[in-house]
Amino acid sequence: MKTYLLYIVGLVFLPLAIAACLFEHLPVTATAISLLLLGLCISLYNRISRLRYSYRETERENETLRHKLTESERQMQYLQQLTENVDTALFVCSTDGRIDWMNHAGRKILSSLTRQGEGLFGVGLFLPSPILQAIADHAEVVNGCALSTVLLRIDGHRRMVVAMKDVSMLMQRQEMEAWLQLIRVLTHEIMNSLTPIISISETLAESLPQGGGQEGASVINRRCHALLDFVESYRQLTRIKQPERTTFPVSELFEHISALYPQVQTKGDGLLTADRSQLEQVLINLIKNAIESGATQISLTAQPLPSPSGGDGADTAIHVSDNGAGMTPDVLAHAFVPFYTTKPSGTGIGLSLCRQIILKHGGHISVNSHPGLGTTFTITL
Repeated sequence: MKTYLLYIVGLVFLPLAIAACLFEHLPVTATAISLLLLGLCISLYNRISRLRYSYRETERENETLRHKLTESERQMQYLQQLTENVDTALFVCSTDGRIDWMNHAGRKILSSLTRQGEGLFGVGLFLPSPILQAIADHAEVVNGCALSTVLLRIDGHRRMVVAMKDVSMLMQRQEMEAWLQLIRVLTHEIMNSLTPIISISETLAESLPQGGGQEGASVINRRCHALLDFVESYRQLTRIKQPERTTFPVSELFEHISALYPQVQTKGDGLLTADRSQLEQVLINLIKNAIESGATQISLTAQPLPSPSGGDGADTAIHVSDNGAGMTPDVLAHAFVPFYTTKPSGTGIGLSLCRQIILKHGGHISVNSHPGLGTTFTITL
């Protein structure tokens, strides 16, 4: 309002100043010009004040926006680090399975499912058909991975957020614990029954006359001792001690294996942290199985695995491969089941013992085999 009044005053005095100039009334002219200039200065001052106020308000708003932007970038970096370092595979894809984004665990699990190299994966590829089928069937587990799917609308488009968690080790642990509990109960009950039978058969063998049942009592005694030894072998699964971990070179472990089995080809370097004697026992069992399967070529290799964060990883994969007879799908499915064996004189605890040792190390053991093509055991520590 003040500005408009100053404009009105200026418009009134401007004609007076012009008239004074025409009639040579110089004092009146000087007064009018002075008032006009005063009004213009006041108007200019008010405009500058409003501009300074607007500038300060803009600076405060810019500072607030910069603070919000910094906080958003910090949260974005935090979420990016979180999604890249978690061991849960995350996929953002369209409803037909086309991948828009995935984290490192997603690339890793996709690599294991499709048996391709990580360099072939990227935006624009599709989820493997087993995963898409499992999503369509509302399955909770696929290929040893827990599966969860959420439908969202992002930028006006429907998107699926798929989360996959490898629970194979957890399932193996629970399965092994169930078997161990069963073995504990069975061996306890069998041994409780065998102990008095052995004692009575020994007493009968000593007290009965020759040819009067002594031989039968001796047979009972021998068979009871044989059954006792048989049960004792299964109790090994429940008596594996906790690993006494040390750090040692892979080459030293392989040299010891080569001394026992010169025909085994070894390759690998680096360091391992494990119970050396227990790990040697696992490798020896696997090599013995390979020899018994008729293998003429056996290889033992070790290679480091990348960490989920992309840096230098501490995990190591040990492969025991052979060109033996291989396993049929049915045998492969029961490879680590206690008591299961295809050997006439086997006990069915060799591979179960291997898996129990590896599980106690916090590792994982898997097998890939084809009839007539050989077998490969992979141990991840």
